[in-house]
Amino acid sequence: MMQNDVVVVGGGISGLSLAFYCVQAGMKTTILEKNDTIGGSFASPHYSANGKKFWLEMGAHTCYSSYQNLLDIVEACGITDTIIPRAKVPFSLFMNGKVKSIVSSLNIFELLVSVPNLFTLKKDGESVKSYYSKIVGERNYNNVLSHFFNAVPSQKTDDFPAEMMFKSREKRKVVLKNYTFKEGLQSVAQAISARSGLNVFTNQNITSLKFVDGLYEIRTADGNEYSAKTLVLATPSMVTSKLLKDIKPEIANHFSQLKAADVDSLGVIVRKENISLKPVAALISPDDLFFSVVSRDTVPDDNYRGFVFHFKPGLDDKAKRNRITEVLGVSMSKIEHTASKINTVPSLRMGHHKWLEKTNVLLKKEKNLLLTGNYFGGMAIEDCVSRSRSEFDRLKG
Repeated sequence: MMQNDVVVVGGGISGLSLAFYCVQAGMKTTILEKNDTIGGSFASPHYSANGKKFWLEMGAHTCYSSYQNLLDIVEACGITDTIIPRAKVPFSLFMNGKVKSIVSSLNIFELLVSVPNLFTLKKDGESVKSYYSKIVGERNYNNVLSHFFNAVPSQKTDDFPAEMMFKSREKRKVVLKNYTFKEGLQSVAQAISARSGLNVFTNQNITSLKFVDGLYEIRTADGNEYSAKTLVLATPSMVTSKLLKDIKPEIANHFSQLKAADVDSLGVIVRKENISLKPVAALISPDDLFFSVVSRDTVPDDNYRGFVFHFKPGLDDKAKRNRITEVLGVSMSKIEHTASKINTVPSLRMGHHKWLEKTNVLLKKEKNLLLTGNYFGGMAIEDCVSRSRSEFDRLKG
């Protein structure tokens, strides 16, 4: 059995950032990831042909100067020189087979009447729908803005708490307002995983979790065994609930109350000369088979263009590929490469703060059980890292 100070289950940015803090403190730390690569929503698969390379973002795709905790990790890993700007291309609507600007789709009179509410209305206690429909007008919200909100977690967001969708944070002035990295966001995950003192094992499917004599003991499907005084679960809420049901049933039951959605993403790479669509950051198509199409046009390439379709659940491969060719105006024979990914995102609801308050109460007596992920303070990258930072501080406190 491999002995550790800390075992982290889940190799997304939440688990990686918490592991980073543990390693920085001199703790022998191991990450167990069920997939064959680390990064979770930091997924930037690479494609190369004839000496030309290209990558896609299959999950998260943008970082901001307000991501202070993430930037601290990036600096510590020595990769600040790989930060690059994102090109200024528009977020657009795709309706009736045509690309339209957001502004052209808004009712300007309704917007002018409603927007003064921005300066007086508070997000606390408001849902996404109740808050933003008062800011832009009900018709503008229903016809335009709601679809952009739905595109963020690839699900309906009307009932999400407004304060958890977009947050105002202090910005780091010497950093680009929004940016990515030369080799995509997954390069951040790879830089963290390469830290001295951190062991990372992929393709690790956990079959048993026990708590014996003050130690957490983990067994995987391939027979590997790990033990540690401190256990970190950086997994979706239902996975956390399942893993803890035999050893921490009260916490397991609490986490089973949260809902989540799977984001079914299919990315395609096309040679530039084979596509006539004007550069875009993303396409949002109301009531379509997909929530959004996120483009690699924000990082222009001389040879290729890439598009990741975040589809609604339950579609077969043929339906997805047909819709891709219709939207892009190319046949499948012109698509150079495809990549697929499924990410799990929370389905947040009003009253989530009460769930979180109870979570903190339950964890007060569990100093060596750390829980992190994208369903605590918010879904943004910085929310994930901040949660990991606070859990590490709880461990050390």
